[in-house]
Amino acid sequence: MSGRVLLAAVLSLVTSSAQAQIIDSRVVGSGEPIAFTSLSIGWFTHSGLCDPDSDSCWDFGGAPQFRATLEMPMGRGASIGVAGTTSRVPLVYVGNVLSSCSRCDADANVSQVMAMLHMGGSGRGFQQVIDLSAGMTIFSNFQTLDGSRLPPDKATTSFNFAVGYGFGYGLTDRLQIMLVQDYGLVIHKRVPGDATNTANQATTRIGARYGLGSRGRGF
Repeated sequence: MSGRVLLAAVLSLVTSSAQAQIIDSRVVGSGEPIAFTSLSIGWFTHSGLCDPDSDSCWDFGGAPQFRATLEMPMGRGASIGVAGTTSRVPLVYVGNVLSSCSRCDADANVSQVMAMLHMGGSGRGFQQVIDLSAGMTIFSNFQTLDGSRLPPDKATTSFNFAVGYGFGYGLTDRLQIMLVQDYGLVIHKRVPGDATNTANQATTRIGARYGLGSRGRGF
């Protein structure tokens, strides 16, 4: 009798363990991230632009730019999300003859908020990277080198879109480093008598992209 009891107990334990493994295999995450985030730093350049509201022109130079994104995967290496950038850019400010600065060296904040589509391989090894984005460029906080404020007094926005192409390398299934070249175009308010109201943007950036969370397989 004791042998039968022992055998029954062993069979019961094996059955319970097998059932638990089946349930666990259905609910354990597949390892696919539920979102991605990236951080990068690059060298940002912006061509000259004139602003009708402040009656001034801005001859921008180059400066470091910081960029961050939050993206949701769509499958096959594609994701959609938002991207934000910020930079403090030197410029030659050209105002009208009645302004406090008819021509002087200055600095301004140039920031961007954009919707984006990211396309690139996932996993380990080398992959190509393509970023498409569109949104707003925000110009603000114009100051001379001695700290004097310059027009415009409020932030000025312009529509912009950009295309980025480069390469990434997957260190793990979730962590990727990347080198990307972005080219963008800004469409600003038209100045009366000026034939163009656009300016070019370019950024060469290096950064890292990381997968957040884990998807469950479900039942």
